[in-house]
Amino acid sequence: MSFDDDKEFNAFFGRDDWLDKLNAETIGKSLHDFPLSLSADRDMAWLAMAVRRALAMTMRNAEDGPKRTSNSDIRAELERMATLADSTWLELFECDHAADSRLWDHAWHHWDGEGGTDVGNGAMMGEPSDYRRFKAAVAELDWLASFMRHAAKATPSQRGPWRQSEEKRLRVERGQYLAPIYEAAFGHSVSANNFPTDARIKAQTPFMDFYGRMVTLAFGARETANLTEVVKAACQLHRQHPAEFGEGIIPGL
Repeated sequence: MSFDDDKEFNAFFGRDDWLDKLNAETIGKSLHDFPLSLSADRDMAWLAMAVRRALAMTMRNAEDGPKRTSNSDIRAELERMATLADSTWLELFECDHAADSRLWDHAWHHWDGEGGTDVGNGAMMGEPSDYRRFKAAVAELDWLASFMRHAAKATPSQRGPWRQSEEKRLRVERGQYLAPIYEAAFGHSVSANNFPTDARIKAQTPFMDFYGRMVTLAFGARETANLTEVVKAACQLHRQHPAEFGEGIIPGL
């Protein structure tokens, strides 16, 4: 499959928040003093398309990303609803006899005899179907409370600052996806400096610089936190498990 334009790509992957700010003009301005030149077989339009699609592959829906509802909040909500279902079941199970009799009478007078026994002369014996359904629904509330309570208990705990950990993992993934674009565009292997392990090396490598500019343009400067650590991890992942793009996602890669 190939995508002739970003509209097709966006529709296929369901990217509502398309990174249209990443275009040849904005990326060209962002790289105006970049130390490397594009390879002869690449141009800014290709680079913009490749960066845009690579970063789009790392985008998360709100319910899957680091800003999603925490597991502890999910667990608390399930337990709250289980308690509501439990208390409702108990109230209905202990229904006042007079109220229960009224329900029976109402069901009896609206019963068409389905499921009952004809004892002759138009008389029927049995339990009205609506009343039977009422009792079954009450019993289901008990099951529902138990189901939600077990789901709450099975919801795993998230240890430590899990949001920060997932945000960092997402930043590393962006670097992993940008790495093959960088190498194809500039003809250089990705690398990161060793600061602060080696305090003598503070200068950013070209790939660190490229990552910082592209991610800032797409998502804001905040998303370049822990740049050395993130890019170093991305470079390692790139060497071990290079990002894979389906055929036609980034033509010419």
